[in-house]
Amino acid sequence: MVQKKGDWKKEFEEAEKLHNKAIKGDKEAAKKAYTILKQIKQVSLNDSKVEALYGSSSALVARDQMDLIEKTNLAKRGLKSLDKAVATEPKNIDFRILRGNVAFRLPEMYFKRTKTAIEDFEFLIKEYESKKTNLNSEQYYEFLLNLGTSYNTLGKSNEAEKVWNKLVKMNPSFKPIIENVKRNGGE
Repeated sequence: MVQKKGDWKKEFEEAEKLHNKAIKGDKEAAKKAYTILKQIKQVSLNDSKVEALYGSSSALVARDQMDLIEKTNLAKRGLKSLDKAVATEPKNIDFRILRGNVAFRLPEMYFKRTKTAIEDFEFLIKEYESKKTNLNSEQYYEFLLNLGTSYNTLGKSNEAEKVWNKLVKMNPSFKPIIENVKRNGGE
């Protein structure tokens, strides 16, 4: 339990581990990470890393929430924190990955955040291509796939095709995945 300002590093490490489990689908880990991060956020003096992980955890809890109003509120709260973290550190790759993936997975019809996903995926792709980062090729392929899907969601089929053609040229195993995305409309 977080007691006072500055006394939250150990709890944060635990929340990070739980967050990683939550990303893989562990609903209980999502709730625990969110609860810990909510407490840490109150005493961490606007720490960007806490803000980003809190935002992502809020979105993960929203993913598993049955009540639509609470689901929406948690998702919006998560986006607000992720936006704040990215605004504070716009070149932080981890923050961009978190925000890009959250924005990508939210329904465009309700949240209108596909443009944010595009911005983040384009940033991440440029970072990978500049070879200045520790991003790996699997992440790069996923960013390309998601960027194309995001363009497709917004009805920008020419941009989507360009990105997907680039991806298939580098890794032909993505062709059936892309065909499936095209059949299902992108969202």
